[in-house]
Amino acid sequence: MDGEGPKCACPRCAAEVPEDASFCSRCGLPLNDADDITRQYSFYAPPPRPIRGKSSLQSAREVFRGIGAYMTLAVLVLVGINVGIMLWGMHLVIPEAWESATSLFLALPWLVKIVGLPGVWFVTYYILLVAAVLLSYAVMLFLSGRKFWNELTFKPTEHSPAYAVSTIFLAILALNAAYYLFLGFLGIDPSSGGDTGLLWEKLWSLLRASVWEEIICRILYIGLPLGVVYVLKGKGAPYRRYIFGGNFQFGPWEKFFLVFSSSIFALAHVFSWDLYKVPPTFLAGLALGYLFLKYGVYASVMLHFFIDYLSFPIDVWPGDGTDMIMGLLLLVFMALGVVYMLYYSVRALELFSGRRIIRWGDPRPISIYYQPLSPRSKYVPYDGPLTTPSFGFVCRHCAGTEARYVDGKFICSRCGKEN
Repeated sequence: MDGEGPKCACPRCAAEVPEDASFCSRCGLPLNDADDITRQYSFYAPPPRPIRGKSSLQSAREVFRGIGAYMTLAVLVLVGINVGIMLWGMHLVIPEAWESATSLFLALPWLVKIVGLPGVWFVTYYILLVAAVLLSYAVMLFLSGRKFWNELTFKPTEHSPAYAVSTIFLAILALNAAYYLFLGFLGIDPSSGGDTGLLWEKLWSLLRASVWEEIICRILYIGLPLGVVYVLKGKGAPYRRYIFGGNFQFGPWEKFFLVFSSSIFALAHVFSWDLYKVPPTFLAGLALGYLFLKYGVYASVMLHFFIDYLSFPIDVWPGDGTDMIMGLLLLVFMALGVVYMLYYSVRALELFSGRRIIRWGDPRPISIYYQPLSPRSKYVPYDGPLTTPSFGFVCRHCAGTEARYVDGKFICSRCGKEN
């Protein structure tokens, strides 16, 4: 600060201290030829912890993580509104479904009808789909819990399911916007395949896509084949994992079925859309499969629901006000989504290549200082690794509790003697 005398760096922790200071304000190291009593205190004091600094990339990542958490909160509010629209739409869908029929299908990738569902079976199927979305939304919020609160308060934590689903959703929005701009530049006018203009049919068909397509493309084409593979290899996990997903390691078989299911998922959309739909749908399929493997089928159902029900506020409340609010919200989503699109693109390359491309948050070590051999000896920097034995090391010479492992022996970090 202005008005203070010249400063120097502490030889132990590198903190900035005044030149006439007797002790370091950070680690307590005696300075400037303190008397023997203070030196004796410094000898018996515990050795300091390693000093590590944050890289600029790590700092930027933490800032975007906090911003992304609040954007996740906005996404969850919008999804909550869309869940309400889904429930409200039941009074439109159920009367029509009672007088109509639908069917269960498989994607091979062409669509193959399994069984017809007329009347009451149609209504029952529809209610089960509504229940599946409600349950998935509740599970996602419940499992996010404390982790999401830490993200909102900028505390370091593992990503919550809500954060992962929402930020991948933002990345897909940005990806689709860039892709359709590219199609427009080429003079291609993409059509909205399968849109009949009837609100009840749209509410029903997109709800079915959010749940049934995840059952086919994630459970049937990823979970169950992995179950067969690992049972044959004698490494079978609890069977519920192969149905509900989650907690998978991304080994060769997981990557193979991830790509396979995404390919089926993309090609199946050709029949109601066109070939232009394949590239973005394939990439979205990779994201959905990743969520299934890492978190569970509830996460992939929610991402699918996020995407398919995105525009329903405009359909339910048409008008300039809703259009303007949704337009501004989507612009904000896509602007931040560009960052997450780049981030998840790099992470996908790392996942499939098995190599680190960017060291996202690796700290930068600086010189580490340890206690001296005797009260009057000088502090000597040591830049090597610090090892603390897991069994609880205690030096028999000085009772120090930290050591480094050298040539098969533990060297006490306090007195420098072998043990």
